[in-house]
Amino acid sequence: MEEKVGAYKSPGKVHGFDFIFEGEIRFGPTYYKLKLDGELINNRIFGFEFKWHPESKYLALQEWLTTDYQKGPITALTIVDLKKRKFAKISKAEKGFIKPLKFENEIIVFGKEYLASGKKGE
Repeated sequence: MEEKVGAYKSPGKVHGFDFIFEGEIRFGPTYYKLKLDGELINNRIFGFEFKWHPESKYLALQEWLTTDYQKGPITALTIVDLKKRKFAKISKAEKGFIKPLKFENEIIVFGKEYLASGKKGE
């Protein structure tokens, strides 16, 4: 196994990634750059929420669209097709956090949490 795969390995151990600390929002969680299969993903940051597809086809991530304290949090559920190396934003949470929960075959199940508005989830 090559070291470049990363610390967080897919179920098939074919893919992997590392979170690289980037910063922290005021009174809030930390956010990270992503190094996927040894390659740094530029111009994107992520929260520490992820799920692997059981067959290592996809990686679901919580992508942060802003770190601006006044505007955010704004997060998106981003799916990576690991074979094609394509990123797709599936859903967005304004003033909230998206959490990928599980894959059911080819479907991703996720939740949204809105702390500031008193709205607990979606």
